[in-house]
Amino acid sequence: MTEKAIGYFRIFQEVARAVLSVLSVKEVLHLISKRIVVALNVKASALMLINEKTGKLEIMASHLLSKEYLSKGPLDPEKSISETLKGGPVLVEDAPTDKRIQYGEMARREGIASILSVPMTIRGEVTGVLRIYTARPRTFTDNELELICAMAEIGAIAIENAHLFESKETELSELLERGGVDYDYQAPTEKYRIKAVLKGEISPEKSYHYFRELHELTRTIAADMQMEKIMEDVVKEIAQAMEVKGCSLLWLNSLSKELELIATFGLSQAYLAKGPLQMDRSIPQALEGEAVFIENVQEDPRIQYPEAAQEEGIASILSVPILVKEKVRGVLRLYSSKSTPFVQEEIEFIKAAAEIGGIAILNAKLYQAKDHDISFWMSTLDYLGITDPQKSP
Repeated sequence: MTEKAIGYFRIFQEVARAVLSVLSVKEVLHLISKRIVVALNVKASALMLINEKTGKLEIMASHLLSKEYLSKGPLDPEKSISETLKGGPVLVEDAPTDKRIQYGEMARREGIASILSVPMTIRGEVTGVLRIYTARPRTFTDNELELICAMAEIGAIAIENAHLFESKETELSELLERGGVDYDYQAPTEKYRIKAVLKGEISPEKSYHYFRELHELTRTIAADMQMEKIMEDVVKEIAQAMEVKGCSLLWLNSLSKELELIATFGLSQAYLAKGPLQMDRSIPQALEGEAVFIENVQEDPRIQYPEAAQEEGIASILSVPILVKEKVRGVLRLYSSKSTPFVQEEIEFIKAAAEIGGIAILNAKLYQAKDHDISFWMSTLDYLGITDPQKSP
């Protein structure tokens, strides 16, 4: 593992947060194109989408390519490394002379030696291409290819997420317009200002491993907007990745002052039914933004139900705050049958996983709220007999 592996976990964590935070597609794609160049120390990058009307590849974001190169002309998928559209990465080591490159002379003038093209795929359909440009002939390691493919995948997810939310906004807007109600649509965030929760460093040995774990989590989260099923899979994957007895995701209810169980894995129904978790009695420091490790659940006063924990075979608990947009929304808890403390690198990974899980919950709540709004207004307008703007009272 080379020193470059240090950046794997952090770059993917940052981009995953941006994608799941439902930022504008343009902002997310520019973030991907910039971060991948820095991480791999390459000349430039570009993300291209297939225009459904023209069938051409259009550049949506790029980093460090000249205006002259960007304006070279339309890219025909059949003439520009068509193998990529079949679903696999393609490396052209000598771009200026390779016939698969549509604008070889322009590549030479731009100082491009090699081009790596990776498909952006959603549910088996190629929607675009992520391209990496190098100044010298270069190949890529399997680890580097995995990171690039993950970034291409996350870019495709960003586009689909945006389309899902935009379709709901459009449906609601048209519905309210039919009823004569003004609707103020709020566009996705244009600037990426969310601070990362990570503070500690990740070693080269752990960085690639944690990147792969986080990639799987993000893929799971992005697969569906149904929160219950998603979160069950997330806590299971975290528990298995950290090799602990169980894992729970608890959401903060500011009205009841309790922690509500969203999802859990590895814990018995008897333990889950032990009673409500009070914010001020159940490891309250985690709600102040601290990761808290309880080494001995039997002797620590911050544990609300020590007897139930003993019967469950729990020796220690790690409680990590779920920070979304700098606000504590809940906690992610890991339950272990041993009292061995977690090392800082493990805590950094868990904090990142907790934040991404929290963002997913907020997204799912927002998506479900849109469904509720649409159903409510459909019923209301139907009750009022409004089916057309001209028929509005």
